[in-house]
Amino acid sequence: MSRLALFWGAMLLVVASACQTSTTQWNTEWPVLKTYSGQYLDEVAMPLGGIGTGTVSLGGRGDLRDWEIMNRGALGFLPAFKLVLPTIANGPFFALYYKQQDREGKVRVLEGPVQVKEYYGDWGADAVNSGFPRFEETSFAAAYPLAQVDFRHQDVPMQVRLEAFNPLIMGDADKSGIPVAVLRYVLTNTSDEAIEAAICGMVPNYIGADGWSGEPKGNVNEYRAGEGLAGIFMSSEGVDPEDVNWGTMALTTPSEDVTYRTSWAQLGWNWTFREFWDDFVADGELTDHPDTTHAIPTPPATLAVKVGLEPNESKVITFMLTWHFPNRRAWDHGVHHAGAFGGTEIVGNYYTTLYQDAWDVAEQTAAELAGLERETVRFVGTLTESDVPEVLKEAGLFNLNNLRSQTVFRTADGFPFGFEGTGSINGTKIGASKSSGWGFGTCFHVWNYESTVPFVFGDLATKFREVEFMHATNEDGGMSHRVGLPLDMRAKSFQRWAADGQMGTLIKMYREWQLSGDDEKLIEMWPNIKKAMSFAWTGIWDQDKDGVMEGSQHNTMDINYQGPNPQMAAWYLGALRASEEMARHVGDIAFAEECRDLYERGRAWIDANIFNGEYYEHHIPEGTSKVAQLGKGCLVDQLVGQYLAHTAGLGYVLDPDNVQTTLRSIMKYNWIDNFNEHFNTFRSFGLGDEAGLLMASYPRGDLLDFPFPYYTEIMTGFEYSTAAHMIYEGQVDAGLKVFQAIRDRYDGHKRNPFNEGEYGHRYARAMAAWAGILAYTGFRYSAVDNSMAFNPEEGKYFWSNGYQYGSATITNQDNRKSLTLSALNGDLTLDRFILNGYGQIDFEEPRHVEAGQAITFEVEETASL
Repeated sequence: MSRLALFWGAMLLVVASACQTSTTQWNTEWPVLKTYSGQYLDEVAMPLGGIGTGTVSLGGRGDLRDWEIMNRGALGFLPAFKLVLPTIANGPFFALYYKQQDREGKVRVLEGPVQVKEYYGDWGADAVNSGFPRFEETSFAAAYPLAQVDFRHQDVPMQVRLEAFNPLIMGDADKSGIPVAVLRYVLTNTSDEAIEAAICGMVPNYIGADGWSGEPKGNVNEYRAGEGLAGIFMSSEGVDPEDVNWGTMALTTPSEDVTYRTSWAQLGWNWTFREFWDDFVADGELTDHPDTTHAIPTPPATLAVKVGLEPNESKVITFMLTWHFPNRRAWDHGVHHAGAFGGTEIVGNYYTTLYQDAWDVAEQTAAELAGLERETVRFVGTLTESDVPEVLKEAGLFNLNNLRSQTVFRTADGFPFGFEGTGSINGTKIGASKSSGWGFGTCFHVWNYESTVPFVFGDLATKFREVEFMHATNEDGGMSHRVGLPLDMRAKSFQRWAADGQMGTLIKMYREWQLSGDDEKLIEMWPNIKKAMSFAWTGIWDQDKDGVMEGSQHNTMDINYQGPNPQMAAWYLGALRASEEMARHVGDIAFAEECRDLYERGRAWIDANIFNGEYYEHHIPEGTSKVAQLGKGCLVDQLVGQYLAHTAGLGYVLDPDNVQTTLRSIMKYNWIDNFNEHFNTFRSFGLGDEAGLLMASYPRGDLLDFPFPYYTEIMTGFEYSTAAHMIYEGQVDAGLKVFQAIRDRYDGHKRNPFNEGEYGHRYARAMAAWAGILAYTGFRYSAVDNSMAFNPEEGKYFWSNGYQYGSATITNQDNRKSLTLSALNGDLTLDRFILNGYGQIDFEEPRHVEAGQAITFEVEETASL
């Protein structure tokens, strides 16, 4: 028996255990964080895809939408086409056939009701496939990237559930970068008689068109069958092999009782669709209609699997949608390129170098699917089962999908890059032009905020730093804060510097080095790290070299601060501390002392001069224009450098009392609990009775006539970083309140819980949400000195360092704490373990934790801590 046969047989046992009674809805082997039903399904759409591969989203009603599997963000794109003329468009679907003995067979599309907002358009209902009979209701359960949809209809004698996922293997970007959507339908016969059932999937071969440009031409579908895999391979004989939309797709199944269509009958009007219906509803099987003349430009790849179900029996029918589109262009915005910073050159996709085509993806993935699912479930389950507030787990895990959306790509050489956010094919009503990607260049000052990549994919985080320091750092130390592509032609073409972006990269470099322990990489990059740090005073920012920036400081508010301000101050001080530590490690003691001196003088001046007793203020020099400045406002992320320093384990870079007072002031003055009463001059990310943290408030008056443009907005990345910082400082209730307010805004009814936007969709800055988990657990790790730290509260806590993950269980034992530490996916070595503010243990001999094992030890309370 083949490995695949063994796997699918085992899955039948898993499904049976998950469906023992008619009341069971979910696969209990899969973790669930959130469940959506009723109106809260309206906007739910969870992307299925890997790092740098593109995605297709699973909608709350069970449909597939937002087909972004080619090379550009295309939110809203559905590959629905008129198969013949005249007719209406047909789009992708999965449908259920079922037949009881002595009764006629029936077919229902595996989707819930059409939304009321789609009930009418120019031609009636404006929903694709609206003519199908449907299920009466659905519910959606998720713990990203695992999603389940429960389909219900009072007249269907079966329990029907969809289990969908894409592999997410912590620490392994390659296995988390597979271009596949796994769709497993679970059928349970709830009647007292046998049922004949089949599921049919249809995907148009739309190679050549992605919602932005191009058209299908000469597209061909081919049925293939091999050991443990059968399906339709989709290719094109007419689309230019160098076109951005050229590639291959496949719809496959491991099942054996398969029928198929490589195309549909070429009839006019609605007869083509009717002929398909008559064929499938007759017996749950398909009759092929080969199209050798390309009469249908987008031939529907259609695959059906048939099963028999005895009373109370459960069976699974699994499909895989795979794709392979190699021709990514440099900073392609769909309607244009980034000009001098990214032209039409093909930079490729890393994932396409790992597979020959979409069929190869399917074959390799099918062979490894059991392990990929097991590892995905174990990682997600370890997090969801930990004693961390649900809202922190939800925010961190659900925003991880941004890394695996079209916001991020990896060029053929494996380097990662990111837009700020992705675009929609419909654009916006408020005046912006359309774009498939917003904000090119892995913009440093946006990407500074995220704390997800380093703690989930450490190697990938280090590659981001390699791009910044080995390719985007100029000879004088100025860093091009938007990276041009291709690297060998345009890496430094964007000759502009961002003070916050550049300082943040230095803190992140220290963090990545600590998490990886990669001295070799640190030494390799050290000359440019030193140049980048020195540029703070050899360039235009700290002109008198006193540890305080007073020059023109470009930053993420899209303005240039003039004079000392808290936002740049904390970034600068954090960078100085990070550079000091790295310099000492590589033996550059003179530079370490230089950084230390600047840090101490700068910190003393900032705390003494711009802290007003409640928060830090921006001091605009006399005679300087106040246009587009902060002034005396209370800025939401004024301590963002301190936030990042905490995630990196650098400790305080400003006075702790001032830091904590400032955060309390931000909560006091910037919190809005009803946006219906708030005047906002710019983009609205909060409406009605929603709540959130304003970008800036002016509690002491002195609102400038022309303040920085975003001061009346809210944006989740800024809120998350500030809320996580509150939790770090012990202001847990306030931090959780902010996290909850954000997730309440993305509740599935008003907005998609898997799409937090800012300048585009699935915005990079929102990945700051992972820091909530770090802050709550107090987790720190250093591979440099083999140490780990947690907060001392009793409970079971998740940890991940970008390479390994596991759990730490803390129990109280009089004047000591008992620890059980597990490592689940790799070996771990520790010389020291710290309970923050409680005590630490320095092991006499290094303690080794083997993968899948755990060690137990005790930490005694230390009065001095």
